[in-house]
Amino acid sequence: MNEKDFIKIDIEKIEPVELSDWEKKNIEKSILCSSKKHSNKKFKWISAIAMTTLIVTSSTIWLPAVADRLPIVQQLIQVKDNPQLQVFSDYATIINQMDESNGSTIELAEAFFDGSIISVSYEMKHDKPINGDPLFWIDHLEVNGNTLSTLSQQINKKDEYTWIGMFTARVSDEVIDETINVQWSPKELKGIEYTTLVEGDWNYQLELTPTQANSKKINIPFGDEQYQLVFNQITSGKFATTLYFEGNLDWNTEFLMIEIKDNLGNVYENVGTSSIKSEPERVNGYIDFFVPDTGIQTLIFTPTIRVVDEKTLAPKELIQLPIIQLPLE
Repeated sequence: MNEKDFIKIDIEKIEPVELSDWEKKNIEKSILCSSKKHSNKKFKWISAIAMTTLIVTSSTIWLPAVADRLPIVQQLIQVKDNPQLQVFSDYATIINQMDESNGSTIELAEAFFDGSIISVSYEMKHDKPINGDPLFWIDHLEVNGNTLSTLSQQINKKDEYTWIGMFTARVSDEVIDETINVQWSPKELKGIEYTTLVEGDWNYQLELTPTQANSKKINIPFGDEQYQLVFNQITSGKFATTLYFEGNLDWNTEFLMIEIKDNLGNVYENVGTSSIKSEPERVNGYIDFFVPDTGIQTLIFTPTIRVVDEKTLAPKELIQLPIIQLPLE
């Protein structure tokens, strides 16, 4: 939700919505985080929640009755203070597409496509309490008729009857500048120990227009005499930056791990590295991360090779590789 959305609020249609103490504390935290200056992090973002600052001293939050709740992504921001979610909030398209199965209704709320990656938020309501902690969907996802796998899933239990969540998937290594057709069919929601929490047959179809992104070929070698790898492409969008690599690694026993910092002092946490076997003792892979500030000029990578036992996957050795610096345009 952007500022322009608040300008369109009909004052006559505003009604109070009661909040629990837990919700009030989390909203207060969101407001404080949006104005707090970080000494070594330049994550600059403004939460739409901060525009309703009267909630700090009141037991009631005033929201439009037509929406009857905060946007899903803003609720996720309350739970997990993550500037990448705010980027989603700023650029997402409102979907509001609903389907019901086996007494559970899923509403696709917002969706975002940056030319390479899609991300969709949703709310799920049940007609009876569901016990357990939700972890991930077993689903079917297609874009332009091609089956995709989700990169990540975030699901939070709001109350006994309601869950809110978000999933992300890579559409293409190259940037797409045309509208895409997305079909998402969740079938089974799994919990801890792979238990089935909810089953159904929901189906959603939507079209998404990309925001501006860019991709370029690069040739930046890294490694040492034993491990010779190269960064060969970088794709940058509003939601994520993806750095592609290839080189001589044994896919069964050797894994590339990356630590990332930048010239402003930001430390990038939970950076994911994925690779596939292209030929014997050679892999192709990519690294996904979020660049939080347009003022960042250089990324600093510290690569490490993790060697494991082929049968047990028990760690055997960590091999530190030379640091690489990647200028950003």
